[in-house]
Amino acid sequence: MDVPTRSTQDTQAYDVPILPPRYVTHFLHFMEQYGVRPPALLDGTGVDASQLETSGESLTMNELLVLLQHASDLTEDERLPFEFGKQLDIDAHGLVGAAVLWQNDYFRLVEMIIEYERVSLPIYDLRLSLKDETVLIQLHDLWDLRDLRSFMIRIYMGSIYELSRHICKDMLLELDTSTKLLADDWQHVAPEAEIRFNAEAARATLHPAQQSGSDTGQELSSFLARHRSRQDLKGAENNSSLTERVRRQILDDPGLNCTLERVAENLQMTPRSLRRHLQAENYSFRDLRNEIRCHYAERYLADTRMPLSTIAQKLGFSDQASFTRAYRSWTGHTPGQTRR
Repeated sequence: MDVPTRSTQDTQAYDVPILPPRYVTHFLHFMEQYGVRPPALLDGTGVDASQLETSGESLTMNELLVLLQHASDLTEDERLPFEFGKQLDIDAHGLVGAAVLWQNDYFRLVEMIIEYERVSLPIYDLRLSLKDETVLIQLHDLWDLRDLRSFMIRIYMGSIYELSRHICKDMLLELDTSTKLLADDWQHVAPEAEIRFNAEAARATLHPAQQSGSDTGQELSSFLARHRSRQDLKGAENNSSLTERVRRQILDDPGLNCTLERVAENLQMTPRSLRRHLQAENYSFRDLRNEIRCHYAERYLADTRMPLSTIAQKLGFSDQASFTRAYRSWTGHTPGQTRR
């Protein structure tokens, strides 16, 4: 592990704007889901959250380090940076248009995004190599992140995981840092990968699945349908309300993991407390989940050729018949009628 140290000569580089504001805004919204408000994260940076999206001014490395230090101090779950990394998908990178153009070649799309990430998120150098059918992505340090190095590596690994999981049959994520959590704890956030800590280097080893053009096209059409659903169901301005935080949790994963217990755990609450607070805002978890599942279902039916059994699985139903009964109760129509 060759980590650079900050010298007197390169100190000025830490005051050069490098990080696009859209990533900072995305991170602030993400942290609000866990009860951490933007002022607490931006304290000491000199950055005003209300001006981030309008000014277009990038953050310096020193400002980013202050922000990440606050985030690390204010949260206890060491999986949180990985979870944020998973939010940095095609949509977050602003590359939905590229997804449409490259929907028949998902590997080429991931390769392009890795190159894009090297430029837009110049905190680590990502080096991609291909040997036989194995893809290797290595992370090389560019900055002295000190105690925040582990936090940042987990963000990158979360993003690599989310970008690659659609095309991989096997994925190994190696982090050259330690963890206090058990393997099962990490399996919850990355069920389609093996994660190892205390490795020799920070790297991802991917084994792409053999998929037909129609399979990869279906994955991308599925992604685009989810993207449109997120846009349709975009929450109210009051991002800190519990209802909106729960709504975003469901939007991120409306499938089998979308349970009251899991969402409560993510929000660091008990299921009983979450249920009570939602009732105080005149909502129920079941109604919120059904609203979002219904909207996702309608998008999948209208925008993709995905089989009904696959839609049922993505939305957390045990079988197609259960999904059909639920969909009819929501809309008064069968999925087949809607698709026709």
